[in-house]
Order: sequence, then C-alpha cells, then structure tokens
Amino acid sequence: MSLRAELEVARKEHADLVEQVKIFEVSDDELDTVTNGRNPQVQQKIDRIDQLRAENDAVKAEAEEWKGRIDRLASEKETTRVQLTSAEVQLQAAKEKNKVWAQRVEELRSQLSSAVSDRETLVKELETAKSVVTVVKADAGKMVAQYKADAEAT
Repeated sequence: MSLRAELEVARKEHADLVEQVKIFEVSDDELDTVTNGRNPQVQQKIDRIDQLRAENDAVKAEAEEWKGRIDRLASEKETTRVQLTSAEVQLQAAKEKNKVWAQRVEELRSQLSSAVSDRETLVKELETAKSVVTVVKADAGKMVAQYKADAEAT
C-alpha cells in the first residue's frame, strides 16, 4: 500500500513539475514558447530566449543587407572591369592608329624633303638657264648689231 501511495505522490509531483516546465509549440517554421506563468524563473528564461531570438533576427536581417551590398559591389566591380577592358582595347586601337599616322607623317615628311630638294635643284637649274639666256641674249645682241653693221656697210 505504501508503494501505491508513494507512486501517487510521485505522479502528483510530476504533474506539478510538468505544469511548471516550458511548453513548445511549433507553427510555420517558428518556435513559439508558451508557459503557464507559475514559475517566474521559467518566464524570465522564456523572455530571454525571445529577446535573443529578436536579436538573432536583427543580426540575420543585417547580414542579408550586407550580403546585398556585397552582391551590388561585386556587380559594380564586374561592370567596372568590363569598362576598363573596353577602355584598354580602345586605347590599344588608338595607339595603333597613332603609330600608322606617325608612319604616314614620316612618309609625307620624306616626300616633302624630296620635293624641297627637287625644287632647290630646279631653282639652281633655272638660275643657270637664266645666266645662259643672259649670255646668249648678249651674244645675240652683239651678233645682231654686227649683222646690222655689216648690212649697212654692204
């Protein structure tokens, strides 16, 4: 009989303890806590758990925000890298064009130098020809004068 009495007492204590223990309810991926409120220490722990969950949610939200920023910066970095590559290609093309133009300018300078040299040669030939013409004209003038003198004398 005493064992039955002890068993009954133990069951009552167990029931009392169960009433004091926190009860968990699960709904839609969230863990909600419910208590009967008889034990203030349990309620304080539940409140602390709720506070920590709220802080955890805030940290998760901040982490998501930072992840979004990192993703945006990565995208901007890639865009900048593409723009830089494009600018490098354009710069290389401009350098090639500049090289071609520099060669063309050198060719034109060479042709100009040759034309100036040819002009100077022609100027010298013209001066020589003018001298010859002056001498021939003077000789022709003398010959004409001599022929006139001979013609008058005849």
